[in-house]
Amino acid sequence: MKRYGLKTTLLVAAALLAACASGATSDTPNTVREQQFAPGPALYVARDADSTMYLFGTLHLRRPGAPWGGARAQAGIAEAEEIWTEMPISPETDAQIQQLAMQYGRAASDRPLSSYLSADENARLAAALQALGVPPNAFDGLRPWLAAVTLALLPSVRAGFDPAAGADRQIDAFGDANGKHMRAFETAEQQLGMLAGFSDDVQRQMLIESIDEAAKGSQQIERMAAAWETGDLATLEQMVVTDMRAEYPAVYEVLLADRNDAWVTVLRQELAGSGVDFIAVGAGHMLGEDGLIAQLRAAGYTVERVE
Repeated sequence: MKRYGLKTTLLVAAALLAACASGATSDTPNTVREQQFAPGPALYVARDADSTMYLFGTLHLRRPGAPWGGARAQAGIAEAEEIWTEMPISPETDAQIQQLAMQYGRAASDRPLSSYLSADENARLAAALQALGVPPNAFDGLRPWLAAVTLALLPSVRAGFDPAAGADRQIDAFGDANGKHMRAFETAEQQLGMLAGFSDDVQRQMLIESIDEAAKGSQQIERMAAAWETGDLATLEQMVVTDMRAEYPAVYEVLLADRNDAWVTVLRQELAGSGVDFIAVGAGHMLGEDGLIAQLRAAGYTVERVE
């Protein structure tokens, strides 16, 4: 099995920290067993008598220039009264992420990064950094989780992917410019705390995975971006959800399943009210048996893909 799950998660987590630098099988969940749609990022809609909710899975790292979504998504966000993102997006949040990243990601004086790795692994880390134009000792003062997500981000940035071009930021900019009520599911501290809260063993695993993948450059983000841009949900679900759940269940529970459970409670409360909401969160949160789409359907809501 190709190991996509954790690497993809690291890329998503790396996008969150970027302010510091700035085919389906028969048992595939029903989120991808649907009619064919023209290429474009997937958009869903849930409706009841007095409310409409658009659900749009975003990509946090993108190359600048392309629209963030198709015509139907653009119309949906224009119709919306409230726009939801994972966390607030603002210069203040970016500054907070920088501060929190070092607060949670600085290594203890008696536990440098090198102490988590063998001699061979330290040599491979130094070689990976040097190949990326980074001094070999640049990560000495970091905890493994922060070193891992930073290392995961660097090849993507070198290939032209920019967190500032992420769909979330473009959606937030539209909301700010058009007087929308901007809301968020989490705070920056909650998101950074999840990454920093992983055990030493999981953090070490994250770092070794990043070292192993660094030599492959931007292959992973290129494939993920192509799947997102064409609405290829089968590939996205395999990369972001299925492999992570099978290979890294503890990471899956913290970064996807638990958060989806919390968010779907909020979505059901919104649907119980009235008005139009536009939900823009990472595409992985929409997919799979624990995803927002499947959970809303299981709760009795009709959720249709419209683009």
